[in-house]
Amino acid sequence: MMFRRLWLSILAMVLLFTLTPIPYANAAAIEFTDSVQAQLNATADRAGGTVRSKLKKQYDDFKSERRQVMDWDDRISSLRYANEAKASETRKRISEIDKDKIRRLEDQLQAAKSKYKPLFDTYSALNKQIAAAKKLKDKSLSKMLQSQAGGMKILVALGREDIRSKQAALTAAKKERTSKAAKIRSILSEIDPYKSKIKGDKSAITTPNKLMTTEWKNFKAAVKANESARTSDALSRLLTLSGQILAKKKSIYSYEQKIESVIARANAQIR
Repeated sequence: MMFRRLWLSILAMVLLFTLTPIPYANAAAIEFTDSVQAQLNATADRAGGTVRSKLKKQYDDFKSERRQVMDWDDRISSLRYANEAKASETRKRISEIDKDKIRRLEDQLQAAKSKYKPLFDTYSALNKQIAAAKKLKDKSLSKMLQSQAGGMKILVALGREDIRSKQAALTAAKKERTSKAAKIRSILSEIDPYKSKIKGDKSAITTPNKLMTTEWKNFKAAVKANESARTSDALSRLLTLSGQILAKKKSIYSYEQKIESVIARANAQIR
């Protein structure tokens, strides 16, 4: 019992770290503190003129883009988890396609077989008796048995046809179910290319994130030293890197939207 509880606790922690969205790599390295703001204001005021306005705008724009990145991360995570849940539900529903219909047809087929079994058994036994009577060369008995068999023959034929008809209906239903499932799975397979593109975008974000951490350190050093030119250059590079990340985040979200549309099309085939 203790081992099981320990295992469940570990599993919960793994899921927590796995599913918790990470807004951007090394996010903790970039913090817009009051201290940094004060240093930026001091550097900007010391430079004066257009440089002062430029520095404050660059800094404000960078803060805005970082907020946008975090907002896009939240939207991406929300849509991704929704898509995963819907896709899982759709795959589950595939196995339920025409389940009631097929069960009903199976029941009808089994009922028909049970219904006609006594007739078929009697007819089979009668034919065996006819064969035995012929061997005994008992024409009177053979004629009587043949007369009985003749009367049953049409009923046996109708019973066999009924069973064949029900078996054909069941076979056709199963074939249709297989076709529907294949079509829906084919639609869902369209998700894979989008996931590959998302993976590519995530990979492309790694380098700008790493460079941004370095540039943030450069910015903090420059603004602390009241060096306006260095501060502006660092902010310019930060804006470029942040812009690249923001573009990729928007791209990832657009792919998640396409995945959402694919799942919706797949679900439409089940209804």
